[in-house]
Amino acid sequence: MATDRRTFLKGAAGAATAVGVGGLLQLTDPPPVRAGRDYDIAPSLPVDRVVRTTCSPNCTGSCGQLAFVRDGVVVKVQQAADYPDGAYNPRGCMKGLSYVNQIYGEDRILTPLVRTGDRGSGEFREATWEEVLDRIAAELTRIGQTWGWNSIHVFGQVPGSGYVQKGANYRASALLGMSHGTSFDFNGDLPMAMPITFGVQNAEHEAKDWANSRFLLLLGANPVETRIPDVHFIFDALERGARLVVVDPSFSSTASKADAHLRIRPGTDAALGLAMCRQVIEDDLWDAAFMRTYSDAALLVRGDTGVRLREADLVAGGAVDRFVAWDTATAGPVVVGTDRLGFPDGAEPALEGTWAVQLADGSVISATPGFALVRGELDRWTPEAAAAVTGIDAAQIVTVARAYASAKPAAILMGGGSNHWYHGDLTGRAFALLAALTGNIGRSGGGFSVYVGQYKVRVDTSPWWSPGGTKAHVVPSIYFVRGRTDTMHPDVPYPEQGWHALVCTFANLFVQAMDVNRLHETLAGLDLVVVVDHQMTETVKWADIVLPATTWYEKTDLTATPLHPYLQLQQAAIDPVGESRSELWMWRELVRRIDPAKAAEFFELDEEQAIEAILAAGDTPGGPTEGITLAQLKAGPVRLKVGDPDIPFLAQIEQLAPFPPRSLPAPLEATAAFLPTRRMEFYKEEARFRELGETVPTYKPPFDDGVHDPAAWPLALLTPHSKWRIHSSYANNAWLEEIHGGRPEVFVSPADAEARGIANGDPVRIWNTRGSIEAWANVAPSEQPGSVTLYEGWWPRQFRQGKGVNELTSSAVNPIHEVHFVGNMWAPSTGWKDCRCEIAKAGDA
Repeated sequence: MATDRRTFLKGAAGAATAVGVGGLLQLTDPPPVRAGRDYDIAPSLPVDRVVRTTCSPNCTGSCGQLAFVRDGVVVKVQQAADYPDGAYNPRGCMKGLSYVNQIYGEDRILTPLVRTGDRGSGEFREATWEEVLDRIAAELTRIGQTWGWNSIHVFGQVPGSGYVQKGANYRASALLGMSHGTSFDFNGDLPMAMPITFGVQNAEHEAKDWANSRFLLLLGANPVETRIPDVHFIFDALERGARLVVVDPSFSSTASKADAHLRIRPGTDAALGLAMCRQVIEDDLWDAAFMRTYSDAALLVRGDTGVRLREADLVAGGAVDRFVAWDTATAGPVVVGTDRLGFPDGAEPALEGTWAVQLADGSVISATPGFALVRGELDRWTPEAAAAVTGIDAAQIVTVARAYASAKPAAILMGGGSNHWYHGDLTGRAFALLAALTGNIGRSGGGFSVYVGQYKVRVDTSPWWSPGGTKAHVVPSIYFVRGRTDTMHPDVPYPEQGWHALVCTFANLFVQAMDVNRLHETLAGLDLVVVVDHQMTETVKWADIVLPATTWYEKTDLTATPLHPYLQLQQAAIDPVGESRSELWMWRELVRRIDPAKAAEFFELDEEQAIEAILAAGDTPGGPTEGITLAQLKAGPVRLKVGDPDIPFLAQIEQLAPFPPRSLPAPLEATAAFLPTRRMEFYKEEARFRELGETVPTYKPPFDDGVHDPAAWPLALLTPHSKWRIHSSYANNAWLEEIHGGRPEVFVSPADAEARGIANGDPVRIWNTRGSIEAWANVAPSEQPGSVTLYEGWWPRQFRQGKGVNELTSSAVNPIHEVHFVGNMWAPSTGWKDCRCEIAKAGDA
């Protein structure tokens, strides 16, 4: 549908009229739904058709939507409310319903663009598809032949929200040998406590299961604003008598609904978790049998080396993958394998004590159960010690610990506010321990769940992402921003010739990358920057060539989410607007120009063929897509072959299957290496854990890359998610801007504002050694002294000055995150919240 700007804006005006107040009232009633969830159009509705599709930003909502179309224009979006499980009906939010502004807004990119001014100037000329595709193909070929194809970094955000179109990135990278970046770890969302403790990328309960809890402990999570389609499940639990405790430095919207709000000092959550664990043990409210059966608690650790005792240490020819406990029934060692949890019948493995053990060579060493070493660290964390670190009253810590341990089942829900820290893994390990101590793992209404990003690959994507079995070279994108580190894992395929090109898709990288000025240093050395987007973002302005993408109302894709168990289609409601094209189309055309033979063999599939290949790969007994067909998906959402409710680790708890379950798309053997014992591990024996003093869950203070001493930089800068945006998406949405005011505000406590002579609404400067930005002050009692909050995702053009909040944030890499490497699963997870700053009243703009 070729469209010039005048015709495009005329259509946009028509859409705006249709979805104005009168239009909304006129179109309120949904079309009637026939059996099979096929949508008819009521005669009174002034539209041509209604298409069922899926709202698919990186929000974890994955909400079914109805697109109302008249004269080829989407005039309204409405919640589909067609999930077979009525608990999920309806689901959506104001962002999804306002998406027509993204389709037809002033920032929509309608044609390919070629840069005419300096990078960052935003000066472009329109170009034809033939010109830009030929030019990109030639440049990529030159760079690949000169510097190596792996010097080209392909970046795209979370693939869970589009297995086909985002999968085209992986497919092209695999075929040409380009490096594919990562997003889950790059975003700081990868909860490193999960691979460290459970051997999985992440594993959370579906949202519906929150309603089955009797006690909900929320850490750094604000679901009232960031989980709008699902937060009602928390309120369902409260109506059934559950208790809600919110741990947050700020008095958030969710905290206002809680039975108790623990206003914690930023970045000290691990100290709270350790004190709660200690209290649970002190009060004898813990489940020793659970710890003994499912975790490494009883396995002996050598006193001389700090590594676990193995059968090979005891007898010549013994196995290195068989471990040893101390059996109190026989007063001697007992050996256990890794093929099944638990211990031999009759064994009574000790959890405390130290014993002399004779080795195969006749020498004698001391050995101690891992749990005793964990207990030794917990003993340090009295309520008073934790109170001194966290700022939470010691008596309140005791009360909450007892209430949590006494309620069955009890759930811990952790969000980015507690995860997005350099030592966020220690926080997660502490609260994973708390959940295990109380037997809440693998239990409906319980669990330790981290909800961050629509990362989850829930289907077997290998036929599409890995053509002919060839996988893309995956390089954590933090190394694209920061360069390689001295402790980088040797398996990371970092390009020997450095970086020479960037292809950026599905992302506003130059707004959302942490420590963004470092990214600009990388940019200076690149020969080519290609950006694929449908909005004129800040990232687009730094491109050499811009390719106009379709929105999810203009293409076909397959999508899923961690929050609910339904597989869904994006189905095109309208033709591509202007000259926009899908990502699959773009990559097919580029590969045809670069390597026609590979294109002919591997890139001639369309979207539906790719979906059918993915479905077929998982259509095995017990497979995730067993029995699911494309025809079913066209009719509406289809539940994946998971439990109801979907609860992680059921096979481990109920069938004694070894940890970990598989984390798609990685093979099981790749992630099983994270857990040598094949149990939940609360003692880590790898050398770097021992060197850094992190063998057991502990607390370490925030680490702002070692450059910002809190004495000199007195304010912690918090950058949570906003209810008005999905990261930076929707920041330019006119309806939402009208509601929230359209300008970034820094929330500062009255005490900190008064000390700096700042009044509400004043322009303010926020700075540290990395950069300086200017916004406006919101003096708010919801903030505690010593920290300020600036919601992430604002575009630079909305600030008074600067590139945005990520001028200030840290890109430090935690060496613990480099002990193993599986992309997006055990990889450097960034610490956005480890950020110190100062704030002052600003002068005239």
